[in-house]
Amino acid sequence: MGYAVMKTAIDTDTDYLLSRQPVYDSKVNVAAYELRSAHTPETALAIYNMFTGTGLDQIVGEHEGIISLIPEVLSDDLWQQIPSSRVTIAYFADIEPRRDTIRRVFTLAKKGYRIAVSDSLSPDSLETLGNVAHIIKLDILRYMPDVLERRIRELRNFDAKLLAEHVDSYDEMEYSKSLGFDLYQGGFLCKPAAGKKELPVNRLTMMRLLAKLQDPKLAMADLEKIVSLDVTLSYKMLQYANSAALALPRNVSSIGHAVRMLGMELLKTWSTALLLSSVEDKPQELMNLSLVRARMCEQLAEAKKIPNKESFLSGGLLSVLDALLDCPMEKAVAELPLADEIKDALIKQTGPIGEALRCTIAYERADWDNVKFQGLPLASIRGSYMDAIAWARKLYSGLLT
Repeated sequence: MGYAVMKTAIDTDTDYLLSRQPVYDSKVNVAAYELRSAHTPETALAIYNMFTGTGLDQIVGEHEGIISLIPEVLSDDLWQQIPSSRVTIAYFADIEPRRDTIRRVFTLAKKGYRIAVSDSLSPDSLETLGNVAHIIKLDILRYMPDVLERRIRELRNFDAKLLAEHVDSYDEMEYSKSLGFDLYQGGFLCKPAAGKKELPVNRLTMMRLLAKLQDPKLAMADLEKIVSLDVTLSYKMLQYANSAALALPRNVSSIGHAVRMLGMELLKTWSTALLLSSVEDKPQELMNLSLVRARMCEQLAEAKKIPNKESFLSGGLLSVLDALLDCPMEKAVAELPLADEIKDALIKQTGPIGEALRCTIAYERADWDNVKFQGLPLASIRGSYMDAIAWARKLYSGLLT
Protein backbone atom coordinates (compact mmCIF):
# COMPACT_ATOMS: atom_id res chain seq x y z
CA MET A 1 0.00 0.00 0.00
CA GLY A 2 1.43 3.37 -1.00
CA TYR A 3 2.10 6.41 1.19
CA ALA A 4 -0.81 8.53 -0.08
CA VAL A 5 -3.36 5.76 0.37
CA MET A 6 -2.10 5.08 3.91
CA LYS A 7 -2.37 8.74 4.87
CA THR A 8 -6.00 8.88 3.79
CA ALA A 9 -6.83 5.80 5.84
CA ILE A 10 -5.14 7.18 8.92
CA ASP A 11 -7.26 10.33 8.98
CA THR A 12 -10.27 8.26 10.08
CA ASP A 13 -8.54 5.42 11.96
CA THR A 14 -7.06 6.43 15.31
CA ASP A 15 -7.42 3.16 17.19
CA TYR A 16 -3.77 2.10 16.94
CA LEU A 17 -2.00 1.06 20.14
CA LEU A 18 1.59 1.69 21.16
CA SER A 19 3.46 0.73 24.33
CA ARG A 20 7.05 0.61 25.49
CA GLN A 21 8.94 -2.36 26.88
CA PRO A 22 12.04 -1.60 28.99
CA VAL A 23 15.36 -3.13 27.97
CA TYR A 24 17.78 -3.32 30.90
CA ASP A 25 21.53 -3.45 31.24
CA SER A 26 23.31 -5.76 33.69
CA LYS A 27 22.70 -3.28 36.56
CA VAL A 28 18.95 -3.25 35.78
CA ASN A 29 19.07 0.33 34.56
CA VAL A 30 16.94 1.13 31.52
CA ALA A 31 19.19 0.99 28.46
CA ALA A 32 16.38 1.52 25.95
CA TYR A 33 12.66 1.11 25.40
CA GLU A 34 11.41 -1.21 22.69
CA LEU A 35 8.27 0.24 21.14
CA ARG A 36 5.57 -2.29 20.36
CA SER A 37 2.45 -1.52 18.43
CA ALA A 38 -0.81 -3.10 17.36
CA HIS A 39 -1.43 -1.72 13.94
CA THR A 40 -2.08 -2.48 10.32
CA PRO A 41 -0.28 -0.97 7.34
CA GLU A 42 -3.13 1.58 7.24
CA THR A 43 -2.19 3.00 10.65
CA ALA A 44 1.59 2.67 10.35
CA LEU A 45 2.05 6.28 9.28
CA ALA A 46 0.25 7.62 12.35
CA ILE A 47 2.58 5.60 14.57
CA TYR A 48 5.74 6.59 12.76
CA ASN A 49 4.71 10.23 12.85
CA MET A 50 5.01 9.93 16.64
CA PHE A 51 8.69 9.13 16.28
CA THR A 52 9.55 12.50 14.76
CA GLY A 53 10.24 15.66 16.74
CA THR A 54 8.83 15.59 20.26
CA GLY A 55 6.80 12.43 19.72
CA LEU A 56 9.77 10.16 20.39
CA ASP A 57 10.71 12.17 23.49
CA GLN A 58 7.15 11.79 24.78
CA ILE A 59 7.33 8.02 24.97
CA VAL A 60 11.03 7.22 25.58
CA GLY A 61 12.28 10.44 27.19
CA GLU A 62 16.06 10.60 27.20
CA HIS A 63 16.43 6.90 26.41
CA GLU A 64 17.03 5.20 23.10
CA GLY A 65 14.06 3.72 21.29
CA ILE A 66 14.06 0.30 19.61
CA ILE A 67 11.52 0.44 16.82
CA SER A 68 10.34 -2.69 15.03
CA LEU A 69 9.69 -2.43 11.33
CA ILE A 70 7.04 -4.31 9.44
CA PRO A 71 7.65 -4.99 5.74
CA GLU A 72 5.13 -2.32 4.65
CA VAL A 73 7.00 0.35 6.59
CA LEU A 74 10.28 -0.73 5.04
CA SER A 75 8.83 -0.66 1.53
CA ASP A 76 7.36 2.84 2.04
CA ASP A 77 10.64 4.12 3.55
CA LEU A 78 8.76 5.60 6.51
CA TRP A 79 11.85 5.08 8.65
CA GLN A 80 13.42 8.12 7.00
CA GLN A 81 11.34 10.32 9.32
CA ILE A 82 13.05 8.92 12.44
CA PRO A 83 16.30 10.51 13.76
CA SER A 84 19.08 7.91 13.53
CA SER A 85 20.77 9.26 16.67
CA ARG A 86 17.84 8.24 18.88
CA VAL A 87 16.80 4.82 17.68
CA THR A 88 17.74 1.28 16.87
CA ILE A 89 15.72 -0.09 13.96
CA ALA A 90 14.65 -3.69 14.57
CA TYR A 91 13.59 -6.43 12.21
CA PHE A 92 11.85 -8.94 14.50
CA ALA A 93 9.17 -10.04 12.01
CA ASP A 94 8.01 -13.66 12.18
CA ILE A 95 8.28 -14.06 8.42
CA GLU A 96 11.61 -14.70 6.74
CA PRO A 97 12.89 -11.54 5.01
CA ARG A 98 12.92 -11.45 1.23
CA ARG A 99 15.99 -10.32 -0.65
CA ASP A 100 14.62 -6.78 -1.09
CA THR A 101 13.94 -6.58 2.69
CA ILE A 102 17.53 -7.51 3.46
CA ARG A 103 18.70 -4.91 0.97
CA ARG A 104 16.59 -2.22 2.66
CA VAL A 105 17.90 -3.16 6.10
CA PHE A 106 21.42 -2.80 4.74
CA THR A 107 20.44 0.63 3.42
CA LEU A 108 19.34 1.57 6.94
CA ALA A 109 22.73 0.55 8.31
CA LYS A 110 24.54 2.58 5.66
CA LYS A 111 22.42 5.60 6.60
CA GLY A 112 23.79 5.36 10.15
CA TYR A 113 20.91 3.57 11.87
CA ARG A 114 21.68 0.93 14.50
CA ILE A 115 20.11 -2.42 13.62
CA ALA A 116 18.57 -5.15 15.78
CA VAL A 117 17.55 -8.59 14.56
CA SER A 118 16.20 -11.82 16.02
CA ASP A 119 18.35 -14.93 16.22
CA SER A 120 15.37 -16.94 14.91
CA LEU A 121 16.17 -15.93 11.35
CA SER A 122 17.43 -18.64 9.04
CA PRO A 123 21.20 -19.23 9.14
CA ASP A 124 21.69 -17.51 5.79
CA SER A 125 19.62 -14.44 6.73
CA LEU A 126 21.26 -14.16 10.14
CA GLU A 127 24.70 -14.49 8.61
CA THR A 128 23.88 -11.60 6.31
CA LEU A 129 22.07 -9.27 8.76
CA GLY A 130 24.14 -10.25 11.79
CA ASN A 131 27.17 -8.61 10.26
CA VAL A 132 25.50 -5.17 10.49
CA ALA A 133 23.50 -5.78 13.67
CA HIS A 134 24.00 -3.72 16.83
CA ILE A 135 21.72 -6.07 18.84
CA ILE A 136 20.71 -9.72 18.38
CA LYS A 137 17.68 -10.77 20.42
CA LEU A 138 17.28 -14.33 21.76
CA ASP A 139 14.13 -15.79 23.26
CA ILE A 140 15.60 -17.78 26.16
CA LEU A 141 12.45 -19.94 26.37
CA ARG A 142 13.19 -21.44 22.95
CA TYR A 143 16.28 -23.29 24.10
CA MET A 144 17.29 -25.97 26.57
CA PRO A 145 20.19 -24.75 28.76
CA ASP A 146 22.98 -26.59 26.92
CA VAL A 147 21.63 -25.52 23.53
CA LEU A 148 21.31 -21.91 24.72
CA GLU A 149 24.93 -21.83 25.86
CA ARG A 150 26.05 -23.18 22.49
CA ARG A 151 23.88 -20.67 20.66
CA ILE A 152 25.39 -17.78 22.60
CA ARG A 153 28.90 -18.94 21.67
CA GLU A 154 27.87 -19.04 18.01
CA LEU A 155 26.40 -15.52 18.09
CA ARG A 156 29.53 -14.09 19.70
CA ASN A 157 31.06 -14.37 16.24
CA PHE A 158 29.04 -11.23 15.43
CA ASP A 159 30.01 -7.83 16.79
CA ALA A 160 26.62 -7.29 18.43
CA LYS A 161 25.15 -7.07 21.91
CA LEU A 162 23.04 -10.06 22.90
CA LEU A 163 19.58 -9.33 24.29
CA ALA A 164 17.83 -11.99 26.41
CA GLU A 165 14.05 -11.92 25.89
CA HIS A 166 11.40 -13.42 28.23
CA VAL A 167 13.44 -12.94 31.39
CA ASP A 168 10.42 -13.27 33.67
CA SER A 169 11.93 -13.92 37.10
CA TYR A 170 14.96 -12.78 39.06
CA ASP A 171 16.33 -16.33 38.87
CA GLU A 172 16.15 -16.14 35.07
CA MET A 173 17.81 -12.73 35.23
CA GLU A 174 20.75 -14.11 37.25
CA TYR A 175 20.99 -17.13 34.95
CA SER A 176 21.02 -14.91 31.85
CA LYS A 177 23.71 -12.71 33.39
CA SER A 178 25.83 -15.78 34.09
CA LEU A 179 25.63 -16.67 30.40
CA GLY A 180 27.06 -13.29 29.43
CA PHE A 181 24.06 -11.55 27.91
CA ASP A 182 24.48 -7.79 27.56
CA LEU A 183 20.81 -6.72 27.70
CA TYR A 184 17.67 -8.14 29.30
CA GLN A 185 13.94 -7.86 28.67
CA GLY A 186 10.96 -9.39 30.44
CA GLY A 187 8.64 -9.23 33.42
CA PHE A 188 11.14 -10.03 36.18
CA LEU A 189 11.11 -6.47 37.53
CA CYS A 190 7.53 -6.81 38.79
CA LYS A 191 8.12 -10.16 40.49
CA PRO A 192 9.23 -10.67 44.10
CA ALA A 193 12.79 -11.92 44.42
CA ALA A 194 12.83 -15.51 45.75
CA GLY A 195 14.36 -16.56 49.04
CA LYS A 196 13.66 -13.46 51.16
CA LYS A 197 11.70 -14.41 54.29
CA GLU A 198 11.82 -11.33 56.51
CA LEU A 199 11.41 -7.66 55.72
CA PRO A 200 14.46 -5.49 56.46
CA VAL A 201 13.99 -2.93 59.23
CA ASN A 202 13.78 0.00 56.82
CA ARG A 203 10.93 -1.67 54.93
CA LEU A 204 9.08 -2.50 58.13
CA THR A 205 9.30 1.20 59.04
CA MET A 206 8.00 2.10 55.59
CA MET A 207 5.07 -0.32 55.96
CA ARG A 208 4.12 1.17 59.34
CA LEU A 209 4.03 4.64 57.79
CA LEU A 210 2.09 3.34 54.78
CA ALA A 211 -0.45 1.78 57.13
CA LYS A 212 -0.98 5.12 58.86
CA LEU A 213 -1.30 6.95 55.52
CA GLN A 214 -3.89 4.48 54.23
CA ASP A 215 -6.06 4.74 57.35
CA PRO A 216 -9.42 6.18 56.19
CA LYS A 217 -9.82 7.85 59.60
CA LEU A 218 -6.56 9.79 59.23
CA ALA A 219 -7.07 13.43 60.19
CA MET A 220 -5.25 16.37 58.62
CA ALA A 221 -3.30 17.02 61.83
CA ASP A 222 -2.22 13.37 61.94
CA LEU A 223 -1.01 13.51 58.33
CA GLU A 224 1.01 16.61 59.13
CA LYS A 225 2.56 14.86 62.14
CA ILE A 226 3.42 11.66 60.21
CA VAL A 227 5.20 13.54 57.45
CA SER A 228 6.93 15.97 59.83
CA LEU A 229 8.40 13.20 61.97
CA ASP A 230 10.18 11.64 58.98
CA VAL A 231 12.96 14.09 58.09
CA THR A 232 13.59 12.70 54.60
CA LEU A 233 9.89 12.48 53.79
CA SER A 234 9.18 16.04 54.97
CA TYR A 235 12.17 17.43 53.06
CA LYS A 236 11.13 15.70 49.86
CA MET A 237 7.52 16.80 50.28
CA LEU A 238 8.50 20.46 50.72
CA GLN A 239 10.87 20.15 47.77
CA TYR A 240 8.05 18.86 45.63
CA ALA A 241 5.52 21.42 46.88
CA ASN A 242 7.88 24.20 45.79
CA SER A 243 8.86 22.62 42.48
CA ALA A 244 8.07 23.86 39.00
CA ALA A 245 5.93 20.75 38.52
CA LEU A 246 3.22 22.26 40.74
CA ALA A 247 3.88 25.96 40.10
CA LEU A 248 2.04 27.08 43.24
CA PRO A 249 1.50 30.84 43.54
CA ARG A 250 3.62 31.10 46.73
CA ASN A 251 6.37 29.14 48.46
CA VAL A 252 5.29 26.42 50.87
CA SER A 253 7.14 26.84 54.17
CA SER A 254 5.90 23.89 56.27
CA ILE A 255 4.18 20.53 56.04
CA GLY A 256 1.05 22.07 57.55
CA HIS A 257 1.13 24.72 54.86
CA ALA A 258 1.56 22.00 52.21
CA VAL A 259 -1.45 20.10 53.55
CA ARG A 260 -3.59 23.23 53.37
CA MET A 261 -2.34 24.21 49.91
CA LEU A 262 -2.45 20.79 48.22
CA GLY A 263 -5.21 19.03 50.11
CA MET A 264 -5.39 15.87 52.14
CA GLU A 265 -5.77 13.26 49.37
CA LEU A 266 -2.98 14.66 47.21
CA LEU A 267 -0.55 14.79 50.14
CA LYS A 268 -1.43 11.22 51.12
CA THR A 269 -0.79 10.07 47.56
CA TRP A 270 2.54 11.84 47.21
CA SER A 271 3.65 10.67 50.66
CA THR A 272 2.84 7.11 49.62
CA ALA A 273 4.82 7.55 46.40
CA LEU A 274 7.80 8.91 48.31
CA LEU A 275 7.73 6.03 50.77
CA LEU A 276 7.62 3.48 47.96
CA SER A 277 10.54 5.19 46.23
CA SER A 278 12.61 4.98 49.42
CA VAL A 279 13.35 1.28 48.81
CA GLU A 280 16.93 1.78 47.70
CA ASP A 281 17.83 -1.73 46.51
CA LYS A 282 15.14 -1.79 43.83
CA PRO A 283 15.57 -0.39 40.30
CA GLN A 284 14.22 3.10 39.67
CA GLU A 285 12.15 1.78 36.78
CA LEU A 286 9.94 -0.16 39.19
CA MET A 287 8.78 3.05 40.85
CA ASN A 288 8.37 4.70 37.47
CA LEU A 289 6.17 1.80 36.39
CA SER A 290 4.12 2.22 39.57
CA LEU A 291 3.50 5.90 38.77
CA VAL A 292 2.52 5.15 35.17
CA ARG A 293 0.05 2.50 36.35
CA ALA A 294 -1.36 4.85 39.00
CA ARG A 295 -2.03 7.66 36.54
CA MET A 296 -3.41 5.40 33.83
CA CYS A 297 -5.85 3.73 36.25
CA GLU A 298 -6.97 7.16 37.43
CA GLN A 299 -7.39 8.39 33.84
CA LEU A 300 -9.47 5.35 32.91
CA ALA A 301 -11.77 6.03 35.86
CA GLU A 302 -12.03 9.68 34.89
CA ALA A 303 -12.86 8.80 31.28
CA LYS A 304 -15.83 6.74 32.51
CA LYS A 305 -16.75 9.38 35.11
CA ILE A 306 -16.35 6.88 37.95
CA PRO A 307 -16.39 8.61 41.36
CA ASN A 308 -13.53 8.29 43.86
CA LYS A 309 -10.87 8.11 41.17
CA GLU A 310 -8.25 8.49 43.94
CA SER A 311 -8.84 4.83 44.79
CA PHE A 312 -7.90 3.89 41.22
CA LEU A 313 -4.71 5.91 41.55
CA SER A 314 -3.90 4.16 44.84
CA GLY A 315 -4.52 0.76 43.26
CA GLY A 316 -2.05 1.46 40.48
CA LEU A 317 0.50 2.97 42.84
CA LEU A 318 0.45 -0.03 45.18
CA SER A 319 0.37 -2.63 42.39
CA VAL A 320 4.15 -3.17 42.64
CA LEU A 321 4.16 -3.54 46.43
CA ASP A 322 4.84 -7.29 46.24
CA ALA A 323 7.91 -6.65 44.06
CA LEU A 324 9.13 -3.84 46.32
CA LEU A 325 8.78 -5.99 49.44
CA ASP A 326 9.74 -9.33 47.85
CA CYS A 327 6.69 -11.13 49.19
CA PRO A 328 3.29 -12.27 47.89
CA MET A 329 0.75 -9.49 47.41
CA GLU A 330 -1.57 -11.05 50.01
CA LYS A 331 1.14 -10.64 52.64
CA ALA A 332 2.15 -7.21 51.36
CA VAL A 333 -1.32 -5.71 51.84
CA ALA A 334 -2.32 -7.69 54.94
CA GLU A 335 -1.14 -5.00 57.35
CA LEU A 336 -2.53 -2.06 55.37
CA PRO A 337 -6.00 -0.69 56.24
CA LEU A 338 -7.01 -0.54 52.58
CA ALA A 339 -10.59 -0.49 51.35
CA ASP A 340 -11.77 -3.95 50.31
CA GLU A 341 -12.14 -2.84 46.69
CA ILE A 342 -8.45 -1.86 46.57
CA LYS A 343 -7.33 -5.09 48.25
CA ASP A 344 -9.45 -7.16 45.84
CA ALA A 345 -7.94 -5.24 42.92
CA LEU A 346 -4.39 -5.83 44.12
CA ILE A 347 -4.78 -9.49 45.03
CA LYS A 348 -7.38 -10.76 42.54
CA GLN A 349 -7.67 -7.89 40.03
CA THR A 350 -11.45 -7.89 40.50
CA GLY A 351 -13.94 -5.03 40.72
CA PRO A 352 -13.74 -1.75 38.75
CA ILE A 353 -10.26 -0.92 40.11
CA GLY A 354 -9.06 -4.42 39.29
CA GLU A 355 -10.51 -4.09 35.78
CA ALA A 356 -8.61 -0.83 35.28
CA LEU A 357 -5.45 -2.45 36.62
CA ARG A 358 -5.86 -5.44 34.28
CA CYS A 359 -6.26 -3.11 31.32
CA THR A 360 -3.23 -1.06 32.35
CA ILE A 361 -0.96 -4.09 32.83
CA ALA A 362 -2.16 -5.60 29.55
CA TYR A 363 -1.33 -2.35 27.77
CA GLU A 364 2.16 -2.06 29.23
CA ARG A 365 2.86 -5.67 28.19
CA ALA A 366 1.43 -5.17 24.68
CA ASP A 367 -1.17 -7.86 25.42
CA TRP A 368 -3.54 -6.16 23.01
CA ASP A 369 -6.39 -8.71 23.21
CA ASN A 370 -6.92 -7.77 26.89
CA VAL A 371 -6.67 -4.00 26.49
CA LYS A 372 -10.25 -3.04 27.36
CA PHE A 373 -12.05 -1.07 30.04
CA GLN A 374 -15.82 -0.70 30.22
CA GLY A 375 -16.25 -0.08 26.50
CA LEU A 376 -13.77 2.80 26.22
CA PRO A 377 -12.49 3.40 22.67
CA LEU A 378 -8.96 2.19 22.09
CA ALA A 379 -7.89 5.72 21.23
CA SER A 380 -9.00 6.86 24.70
CA ILE A 381 -7.09 4.03 26.39
CA ARG A 382 -3.99 4.87 24.36
CA GLY A 383 -4.36 8.52 25.37
CA SER A 384 -4.52 7.52 29.04
CA TYR A 385 -1.26 5.58 28.64
CA MET A 386 0.56 8.41 26.89
CA ASP A 387 -0.66 10.90 29.49
CA ALA A 388 0.51 8.57 32.26
CA ILE A 389 4.05 8.40 30.86
CA ALA A 390 4.28 12.19 30.64
CA TRP A 391 2.77 12.62 34.10
CA ALA A 392 5.16 10.13 35.70
CA ARG A 393 8.16 11.82 34.09
CA LYS A 394 7.05 15.23 35.34
CA LEU A 395 6.40 13.83 38.80
CA TYR A 396 9.87 12.32 38.98
CA SER A 397 11.43 15.67 38.15
CA GLY A 398 9.56 17.40 40.97
CA LEU A 399 8.88 14.74 43.57
CA LEU A 400 11.46 12.00 43.44
CA THR A 401 14.72 13.76 42.56
